[in-house]
Amino acid sequence: MSDFAGMEDLLQDFLQEAADLLSDVDNKLVDLERMPEDKGLLNDIFRGFHTVKGGAGFLNAAELVTLCHLTENLFDRLRNGEMHLTPELMDIIMAATKGVRDMFGELGQGVQPRPAAEDVLGGLRRALHEETAEPAPAPAEPAAPVAAASAAADGGPDWQALHGAVTGQPAVPSTDVIPKAGAAPVPVAAAPGAPPPYGRRVSDKPGAPQAAGAGRRVEERAATRENTIRVDTSRLDQVLNLSGEIGLMKNRLTSLRADILAGKTDSETLHALDQAVSQLDLLVSDLQNSVMKTRMQPIGRLFQKYPRIARDLARQLGKDVELVLLGEETEVDKTMIEDLADPLIHLIRNAVDHGVEGSEERLAAGKPSKSAVRLEARQEGDHIVLIIADDGRGMSAERIRAKAIEKGLISEEEANTLDERQSLHLIFLPGFSTKTQISDVSGRGVGMDVVKTNIQKLNGSIDIRSEPGKGSVFIISLPLTLAILPVLLVLLGDQPFALPLSLVREILPIEQGKLQEVGGKATLVVRGEILPVVSLAKLLGWPQDAPPEYGVLMQTAERSFILAVDNFAGRDDAVIKSLEDFRPRGVAGVTTLSNGQIVLILDMKELLSDLGQHMDGDGRGSSMRALEFG
Repeated sequence: MSDFAGMEDLLQDFLQEAADLLSDVDNKLVDLERMPEDKGLLNDIFRGFHTVKGGAGFLNAAELVTLCHLTENLFDRLRNGEMHLTPELMDIIMAATKGVRDMFGELGQGVQPRPAAEDVLGGLRRALHEETAEPAPAPAEPAAPVAAASAAADGGPDWQALHGAVTGQPAVPSTDVIPKAGAAPVPVAAAPGAPPPYGRRVSDKPGAPQAAGAGRRVEERAATRENTIRVDTSRLDQVLNLSGEIGLMKNRLTSLRADILAGKTDSETLHALDQAVSQLDLLVSDLQNSVMKTRMQPIGRLFQKYPRIARDLARQLGKDVELVLLGEETEVDKTMIEDLADPLIHLIRNAVDHGVEGSEERLAAGKPSKSAVRLEARQEGDHIVLIIADDGRGMSAERIRAKAIEKGLISEEEANTLDERQSLHLIFLPGFSTKTQISDVSGRGVGMDVVKTNIQKLNGSIDIRSEPGKGSVFIISLPLTLAILPVLLVLLGDQPFALPLSLVREILPIEQGKLQEVGGKATLVVRGEILPVVSLAKLLGWPQDAPPEYGVLMQTAERSFILAVDNFAGRDDAVIKSLEDFRPRGVAGVTTLSNGQIVLILDMKELLSDLGQHMDGDGRGSSMRALEFG
């Protein structure tokens, strides 16, 4: 019987994604030999072992946890400058990576991996001991319940979500690891009385050929999984029905075409042709929507994993926390759901660990003893907005600046130039942490930089709002990369550009005599509201021969402003096509007009942020650059 009864799907998810992750680590190790001081590579490799350790902790694979834990500690000291990479040390690291892969093969057979070779474990311990003159670390105990919950909570195919599950410290000694309700802890699969196979490869062990084969099958399944998706059969039925109707309409048009070619051009035939074309247009639009919906998944499938994380972590920390979920029915692209798992796991853990207070502290501050963490999703126009909010102690911009200076992440001169919003964003710097001691939950500064990096990979943005004593709110804004997007087509000269219609409030003329300068900035008063005027040509670096004559009053989540353009070309329903290999900043994607012309869909938030045009909350452009027309 398998050691993972009842957990087979979770085990396969782990093996599929962990194999790819380890391959990426191998590639980065090769690069590291050429660039041993590259902090980015050191951070990435550290995170790789950290993530694998998280999944291993949930599966109770104690020997895999031990190996990853030692390697992770080594890279933590390398990236902090406490150790330096040598060829001998790289040999040990490469052997450790091979040991991890061998253990994947044993897990693929449904059994717990046996200990890594003694020369590998001993080499890691000696390296750590020699550099620190401290006792060599003991083998890690099985991961604590919070680690188990974090790994279980992801449940999806992206096991980088486990990056926050175990934070790289020695696991809390505990036997209270519960793979599933009512089940006993999973025992390590070693034969009673059998000596550990120190110094031997997995291929030397009984059953190794099957393990290697299992590893190959896992890698094959991982490659297949990237191109597969679970779709509700009702949605496929809808696509099939629409395809059938379009086929019938094609036959109708073919018949009408034959009639017209035969000279039948009476009003009845032309009216029938017009009706057929109109109906085909509706059917094609419905088919496009239906096809794109097959990639959409309710985000609740991801959300439902997190209450257990919050509950177990709060219990470990002695806190009373409730995770409130809202907007679980909001649908996003499946690939985006997978990539969101990691940022959300970090933000939830951060809220429970750093954000909310203990019951006694809350009562002393006049708050309810139970704290609330809110995880919400909603669609706003052409964007998906995710909110992670807590009612905890909030964050002090001054304290964050001081900690960043203390850790050498910024200089005092740089700190003096930062406003409150920019100071809060310092928590996204690699290595930033306000913890004075490394704990089982946090303290190494490994989480928030991953959050920002992963959000940026999705062409999204993250913002922070916090008030000391009241709590903190993290706002993630993500584009809908797969959708039929209503757009407004604007012109610069004869070149059209597409703006998401959801951001457009109104269109108005720009009279040069009514433009005013406020603090050196071009502004226009609209119904008593002073709004900054931003030239689209200047944003794009586009030549402008004459002052723009029209403005588009635009409203984003953070600001209101008038975008100055030359003219308009109407509105359209754009099918967004992403630019995966090459995407200029400020471009969300492209679409094709009915006349075959290719048009860029602009990302206004990115364009404005690139120019450092930060506006205050009421949209009045307190620190916006002057953009003259020329």
